[in-house]
Amino acid sequence: MEQEPALIAAINHDNVMKVLDARSLENDCAFFMTPYANYGDLSAYIKGHFISLPLAFRLLRQLLSGLSALHSEPLRLVHRDLKPQNLLVHDDILLIADFGSVRRMAAGASEVPASKHSVLFRPPEAFGGKGYFDFSSDCYQAGVIGYLLFGGELSEVLTEHLGEGQRKDLLKLKYENVSYAEECDFVDGCLREKIEKGKLLDWKNLPAFVPPKIIRTLRRATSSNRRFKDVSEFLAELASAGPLPDWIAEEGPAWSLRDWKRHDYRLLKEKGKLIVKKRRAGAENFITDHSLSGGDWTNESFKKIAEKLELP
Repeated sequence: MEQEPALIAAINHDNVMKVLDARSLENDCAFFMTPYANYGDLSAYIKGHFISLPLAFRLLRQLLSGLSALHSEPLRLVHRDLKPQNLLVHDDILLIADFGSVRRMAAGASEVPASKHSVLFRPPEAFGGKGYFDFSSDCYQAGVIGYLLFGGELSEVLTEHLGEGQRKDLLKLKYENVSYAEECDFVDGCLREKIEKGKLLDWKNLPAFVPPKIIRTLRRATSSNRRFKDVSEFLAELASAGPLPDWIAEEGPAWSLRDWKRHDYRLLKEKGKLIVKKRRAGAENFITDHSLSGGDWTNESFKKIAEKLELP
């Protein structure tokens, strides 16, 4: 209540929400005063906007940059509750906020006690009586956020992550009239099992245009045994992805790719088939590229086009 606000207020970083004032009101109550963020939290921002690949890359890099400031000496702060609702966006700049779960890692220590918040974003090591967080745990949560930024889906309705058998078991508990806390413990246990097996995130539902290298980086960030040890490793691998194509979603369904090797492209679905149109970047009219058109509207067809256009 007294230590963390003072530590956070001392940080002056573009991607960490500035604490203008922080005070204890009572023994169990304190407040932060921060600047206003005009786009609200990242959850609302993702739902209300199409996030292009370059923007997703930029926002994730900003998150990692701010996280690096928290982890750096002498602060050694572990956030422990990174999720879209705790990140704010102001003029397309991402800000780490909500410092209620922040803990300082003592000098010489390698971990802090786990936070019990936000089970969907909790890394495998944070479960159980000996659960803990370290710097790589924050990297895990940043990886889940990256998955969402690049178009992944993760329902906030916890019971939607249960298997058919688990849902039946939950119904049995309801019929047995157990307490709500016991129901929650059951659901948390099911999610723990899924997270520990690495099956929470469905990588197949990422858009086809997300580069494989980005996907490999995010999968490593959210793995149990291959995870980045610190933010610098995560940032280095992310930076190696190179320039990203600027895809825009349109109605139709349709996708537009702007100024890729001096050409603009449009991918359209007509009678179930994929039609590709192209033009000189900035020209007025598109023409059909028959060498790229004709396949079904599937990820496999898109991959073939990506290979021909030399997309990352």
